[in-house]
Amino acid sequence: MSEPAPAPDPRMQSLADRLRPGAVRTVKVTGFDGADVLVQLVDAEGEKAGIARIPRHEASMRRTEHPSELVEVGQEIEAEEIGRWHEGRLHLSARACEIPALRSFLLAFERGQVVTGTVSPLR
Repeated sequence: MSEPAPAPDPRMQSLADRLRPGAVRTVKVTGFDGADVLVQLVDAEGEKAGIARIPRHEASMRRTEHPSELVEVGQEIEAEEIGRWHEGRLHLSARACEIPALRSFLLAFERGQVVTGTVSPLR
C-alpha cells in the first residue's frame, strides 16, 4: 500500500505562485519614493490609467545606487505585474522585461515541466 502524498509546503506554493508571469504593462516614470520608482499606468490608447510602484529590487538586474541611474522621469518602460500590496497598490517589475529573449525562453515552459540542460558560465 502506498503512502499518501505529503501536503504541499505553503512556502513552495507561494514561490510557485510568484513565479507565474503577470501581465506586461506600459508605464511612465513619474518620480521616486526613496529607492522605489513611481509610475503612471498607460492604457492602450496612451491615456493615464492609475498609479503603481516598482520596488528598487525589481527596477533592474543591474546593480545601481539608485533607480534614477536607470530611468528618467517621463520615460516610458515595460513592466510586469507582480502583485498588489499596501492598500491594493499595484507593484510591477521592470527587470522581468529587461531581457525579452530570456522572458520568451522562460514563458515557453509549462508549469511542472521537467527539462534537462547544461548550466554554463556567461561569456
